[in-house]
Amino acid sequence: MGNFVSNCITQVLSSAAVVDPASTRPPPDATATATTPQPPPSKKQRKEQPYVTEDVVRYRAQAQTYHANVVTCAQQSQQAYQRGDKETAHTLSKEKKHWQQKQQAANEQAATVILQLQHWKRDGTLDLHGLYLEEAMAATRTFLDYWCTNQRRTKQSQDGGTRNNTVLIITGAGHHSNNSRAVLRPKVEELLQQEQYTYKSVHGDGAFEVTIKPSQ
Repeated sequence: MGNFVSNCITQVLSSAAVVDPASTRPPPDATATATTPQPPPSKKQRKEQPYVTEDVVRYRAQAQTYHANVVTCAQQSQQAYQRGDKETAHTLSKEKKHWQQKQQAANEQAATVILQLQHWKRDGTLDLHGLYLEEAMAATRTFLDYWCTNQRRTKQSQDGGTRNNTVLIITGAGHHSNNSRAVLRPKVEELLQQEQYTYKSVHGDGAFEVTIKPSQ
């Protein structure tokens, strides 16, 4: 489990584009964007998103607070530079990096909690609710790579012990996203198509049942 989470976080860090957080916001998750502080999940959302615990909500809230500090420092640094106060601009730039690191760490903690609570290796199911886009895509790639590599050890079905060569990726249908437009689901489907997986939509278009394939 630890290796899985570590690999996901590593992929997030290595694949993330280098951008100025002053002009961006945290990436969208499986069900919503995180441009502004989000209220605690409703009772319905808690049922649909069992791995978005109070700890996850707390870490995300911390990350959003740190992001606001990043934006503030970036703006103040630019203003200081424009008025010729390069020393202050440099100090604020360093402070911005400090808040960026804290934001990144808080988001990593949230993603780690979500992933560690799941029994993906045992039951072949990955629930992406609560993850930001980059986190979710990294987790999906690692999840599929694991099951393809370990196809001979796939989960047993419940109807007599025959082998089942499918896994389930829960994306959500996007009902809780801004404007009710799914963000993660089309990206996961794009990945499945690019990697030439056989799959079908299940659970009211809230998940993909994917046929795993042996690694070459």
